[in-house]
Amino acid sequence: MKKILSLIAMLVMTATAFAETTSEKLVEDNYALAGKVLSPKAVTVDWATQKLVVVLDMTTCSDTENERVFSVSNNETDVANWEQTNGGSTVHLFYTKNAQVWTGTAMELYHQKFAVQYRYQGDASATSHYKEVTDPSTVTVVMDKTGISIDGELVFPAAEMPNLYGEGENQLYFGAGCGTPGYATYKSVELVTEKAETFSPVTLSTTDVANAVYNGTTTNYDAKTVEFVQYEEGKYKLVWKTLEAGSTIFGDYTIKNITVAEDADTHVLTLTTTDTEGTWSNVNPAYGFVFGLAEGTKTAFTGFEGTCKLNETKDAIEKLKFKFNISIMGNEANLVFGEKAPETGINATTVAESAATLFTVDGVKLSKLQKGLNIVRSADGKVKKVLVK
Repeated sequence: MKKILSLIAMLVMTATAFAETTSEKLVEDNYALAGKVLSPKAVTVDWATQKLVVVLDMTTCSDTENERVFSVSNNETDVANWEQTNGGSTVHLFYTKNAQVWTGTAMELYHQKFAVQYRYQGDASATSHYKEVTDPSTVTVVMDKTGISIDGELVFPAAEMPNLYGEGENQLYFGAGCGTPGYATYKSVELVTEKAETFSPVTLSTTDVANAVYNGTTTNYDAKTVEFVQYEEGKYKLVWKTLEAGSTIFGDYTIKNITVAEDADTHVLTLTTTDTEGTWSNVNPAYGFVFGLAEGTKTAFTGFEGTCKLNETKDAIEKLKFKFNISIMGNEANLVFGEKAPETGINATTVAESAATLFTVDGVKLSKLQKGLNIVRSADGKVKKVLVK
């Protein structure tokens, strides 16, 4: 089992890793708005892999309420409009450094407070959310697939801005021109793209005891090999190498779409799969035709159960165990990895050869017991195996 020490990290890793992050500047660094209008900048965004990241210095703002900071719209004209008259949908960010603001019901003191407001044509009002910041000298606004976050806190969920969050590429515009002139300084404005790294499959082999019961014959193995493969993020497969039952070698059998879940207390990983069929490979040419097997042939399996026991420090595997059943030519094979079956054979000396019909495991009739495994069919029709040493 020492060969699979590095399996621990592989099993519990499900998050997508990013190998490369690139960015495109939309505005020059340290650009001071200084009350000017920022003409709309066209930007194409795929929220699955991209986000807008704006780092602001708000200490340069005045004490005027609701200074414009920036807007993002799906319409080049409406990016600067409060009333959306060109079919646009726009989210505006305003900032109040320190002022009394009329809220519609009373005057309220706004201190270092953002107002994030979303409008679309046909909407009679605005959907608004607010965020007070503690350090106005460095405020990070991120617009990504989850919505708009300010200093790491989700302020405006994407679900409330559906017209800005279509699948695939969204043609948007970034600018500042709506409302009270603003004086924020853009430390940086970037479209950040995260490229997922190419996944490389990981194959690890392990050898342990196993057993197979097929057509009335139980075979125990002192050293059976299986491969545990992570073939994509969060997906694994088990390959039973050289599946052999009743001394007949069929080939390699693979069960895919296995997922793992760890019990934090016992450090046991439970293996489950949604698949109901396994795939054959490296089929034994001597038996493939007889049993109707070929490369890529699928055979249904049932009763799949599996566990992988980790040690306390989770830096080694103590035990990998799984079992499943398949049917070949109408005969069920019960396969268990990580456990031997109790010996059920009878001693050759207890068999009265004259009172039974004898066969090899391949079905060849014998006149007497021979060395190795023998199939014994008694007069009452019962079939047993006899091991002659």
